[in-house]
Amino acid sequence: MAQRILKLVQSEELRRSKSDRLIAHYIERNLAEIPFETAKSIASRLELSPMTVGRYLRRMGFDGLDQLKHELRRGSSNPAWQVKGPVDRLREDVREGKLLAGLIQEQINNLGLVYELTTSPEWQQAIEALIGASEVYVAAYQNVRGIAQYFASQLSYTRSRVQFVDGLNGTYSELLDGSVEGRVLFLHDVRRFAAKAKPLAMEARRAGVKVILYTDEYCPWAADVSDICLVVPGSHGPLWDGAATTIAVMDLMLSNIIVVLGDEVSERVGMLTRLQDVFGDFEA
Repeated sequence: MAQRILKLVQSEELRRSKSDRLIAHYIERNLAEIPFETAKSIASRLELSPMTVGRYLRRMGFDGLDQLKHELRRGSSNPAWQVKGPVDRLREDVREGKLLAGLIQEQINNLGLVYELTTSPEWQQAIEALIGASEVYVAAYQNVRGIAQYFASQLSYTRSRVQFVDGLNGTYSELLDGSVEGRVLFLHDVRRFAAKAKPLAMEARRAGVKVILYTDEYCPWAADVSDICLVVPGSHGPLWDGAATTIAVMDLMLSNIIVVLGDEVSERVGMLTRLQDVFGDFEA
């Protein structure tokens, strides 16, 4: 049953408008959580009206969310009815209003989806692109900027010609001037989306730069502006946008690259360590 629903939300018929794509992405990425949702809660997460969600469900062939839940319940592949053990205790804590238990549960769910991402074709394509690029440029904005800078710094230990690009020169010319072939832009952007992110991705592709986009399920233009798109769950927490999922993805990418490159990384780290000693960056 779950596969039938996924096929529905992945169809062109149900992805025509921006709101269609937001709802489709949400259902696709959070199928296991649908049993615990209402049309109102989904609408609130996506900043849509409950009526818009209701109309979308009717176009899927369901009178409402309860009918969709019923169909999922009839299937055997939906983990929402199969998870047992410690998670049951966490859910009991949630019902009792224990906030941290709810946040822990969210992180557990998100990490499960991250594992699915690491087994996808897009993941392998991203790893190959980051290894094979002549130059890698990393860009991000607002609250994910610091994580992207961390990733760029760590990636520079595994390979040469890695740079975080901040756009303070007003042109991004170091990335977009076309002077070097084989460049890759690794762009990080999650809701609320930065005004510069989409234009930067479009200009990069126009300049012949391959674009890897790391984003969340709420991004309606991700597939239109990227060559490789890595989509993770959006933030559903009651406090603020947590960074644990993004940090986990970045660390897993770095680990994957290190494993593929092997001795090349060891040699580069040795060289960088010697230079750090020469210039006294660390205590003896």
